[in-house]
This record gives sequence, structure tokens and C-alpha cells, in this order.
Amino acid sequence: MEAEELRDSLLWVASQLDETRFGPAEPVKARPDGLVLSGKRRSVYVQQLRKQPPSLLESFDMPAMNPNCLQRSESLVAPQALHLLNDTAVREMAAQFADRVLQVAGDKPAQQVQQVYWTALSRPPSAEEQEACVQMLTRMTGQWTKNLATAGKPSETEATRKALTTLCHTVMNSAVFLYID
Repeated sequence: MEAEELRDSLLWVASQLDETRFGPAEPVKARPDGLVLSGKRRSVYVQQLRKQPPSLLESFDMPAMNPNCLQRSESLVAPQALHLLNDTAVREMAAQFADRVLQVAGDKPAQQVQQVYWTALSRPPSAEEQEACVQMLTRMTGQWTKNLATAGKPSETEATRKALTTLCHTVMNSAVFLYID
């Protein structure tokens, strides 16, 4: 996907995309660590500042706005994967995606996996994907249950949410989500 489509897709799976049409540009905000974030409107409405391009869009080859873009560059570099893996905003979107899945699918791992795949990839998981994801959710929920109990905050619901957030984040970082065949 191109940068704008990727950003909009991440917001959409997290149920955060503001599809309001027209109106003023969505301002960008620079964080102290140097990342530049934009709001939740579609990328076409994000304010374009030469000195502060939104980090996600810049990482994924947003076209240069000065003076004009005759051809969009395409790259496949490690910082793109690292951005999706480590960016706090992307992790928050994964958590919101998990909340969306929990609302629809409930607490059954098999149904959660189905919902994740249908929402993010518009297809059901293969039998192999289904089995691997259910096993991963079960193991991760157990691990999070132990971690939360050790921290003095035992909560099966929170352990399930954290495990599902990890699955959602993994799918959002997968090649099948990022590349359109």
C-alpha cells in the first residue's frame, strides 16, 4: 500500500478513522522524541508541512510536496518495519483493534481470530493460520495472566486483551496486510 492508504487502513481497523469530508486540514503535532503525528481524519486531509511531515507517511514514501511530485518513490527498508513495530501510536491502534474484535467476537479465541482476519484482511484465516493463532492466543493469555499476577494485578480479562492486542499488532505488521496482490 502507499503511505496514505496504509495510514488510513491502520486507523480503520482500529475503528479510529474519521471519514468526515471537506473542511480544514488536520494539523500535525511534533512529539518531543521527534516523531510527527497527525489526527484521525483521512490522510488526504492531513496538513502538509515541509519541515514536519507525519512520520508514518514519511517512512512509507509519501510523495514530496515541493515543488511537485512527478513520480512517487517506492522503497522497502528496515525503518518501515521498525516504525510499525515500535511506534506508540501503532501499538495504540493495535489495542483499539483488539477492543473492536472483543466487542464483536467475545472471549472465544477461535472467533477472535476469525474476526481479526475478516476485519484486517477481508478473508477468513486458513486452517493452518487459525490453528497457529489460537495456540498463540492461548499461550500469550497464559503468559500475561502470570505476568499480571506477579505484578499484583491479576485479571483474566486484561490478559486476554493484551494477548489479542499482540495478535492484532502482528497482523497489522504482516505482509498480507501491507501488500495488495
